[in-house]
Amino acid sequence: GYKLKPLPVPDQAIPIMTRAPSGRHQQPHNETGSLGAVQQQPAQPSQPQPSAQPVSSGPPSQKPSSGRPSPSCPHCGAGNPSGNRFCGTCGGRLPDVVESAPAPAPAAVAPPEQPVSAQAPDVFLVCINEDGTDGARIPLSTESILGRSTDQRFASDPFLSPEHAVLRVTGAGIEIEDKQSLNGTFVRIRGSVILHEGSCFLMGRQVLRLESFPHKINPKQVDSEGTRFMGSPIPGGSFKLVQIGIGGVEQNAYCLPAGGAVLGRERGDITFPGDKFMSARHAQVTTDGDGRVSLADMNSSNGTWIRIQGPHKLTDQDFIFLGQQLFRVQVSGT
Repeated sequence: GYKLKPLPVPDQAIPIMTRAPSGRHQQPHNETGSLGAVQQQPAQPSQPQPSAQPVSSGPPSQKPSSGRPSPSCPHCGAGNPSGNRFCGTCGGRLPDVVESAPAPAPAAVAPPEQPVSAQAPDVFLVCINEDGTDGARIPLSTESILGRSTDQRFASDPFLSPEHAVLRVTGAGIEIEDKQSLNGTFVRIRGSVILHEGSCFLMGRQVLRLESFPHKINPKQVDSEGTRFMGSPIPGGSFKLVQIGIGGVEQNAYCLPAGGAVLGRERGDITFPGDKFMSARHAQVTTDGDGRVSLADMNSSNGTWIRIQGPHKLTDQDFIFLGQQLFRVQVSGT
């Protein structure tokens, strides 16, 4: 039958399984170059310096023009060299010449800044041994498939599907998604989580599913002949927990009171006395007037686990449980 390994002390999570996409334990690649002597380049022969060219004895070069316009005399129209204040022909006063200022050079345009792409963190899955100690440390690539056929270390786990779940590591974070495995993928809850119709969770060896009653129960309901129904007292709530056995068989149903219930091995509203993997008071299910249902762990030794639906975000030190494999997520540098 299905047996969970005893989990260690309260603060330790259950082991989780994960593998790199290649199916093999990837070894870190050393990119450091080898040391060696620097080769000296042979000295280049010095090139002879060109001899000075003889100076031409031609006519002297003309002085470049200053670029200022030559003024025309407003009296006689004769041209005059630039800089003259009086006309050389008629002696009339020449107008002052205003030099135009050079146009300013266009300002340099800075190139647009390139967006800095987020770097994916270095992420590992740490296998948790049966005694609670850390085992193998598996590096994760961008996408890693976890399953019985993807890593030889887990080939003997009969509760793992061949391809059970996929882990993705990107600059946006880490997520895990179940690949329609037979037994599901579970994540240990922190604080509390919201339960929905059909949500499954694991505590001790118990797999429980939340369901709502198909219709509102009326204690004074009668049949077509006016006869009232007889039965067990109504708990007052709108939800029940269904115990799921091996093969998906529905074994028992537990009606939740209007405010919820405490679940445990010895103390609480719903108890499982024979489950040695469950704490005396293990978890609490709470309902409110708006029909919301939440699940919280009560500092149990082995934790409470939610079966994920769709992609699920992970953070550093999260625990995941697949088949009978327990893992802890470890982000490098944290």
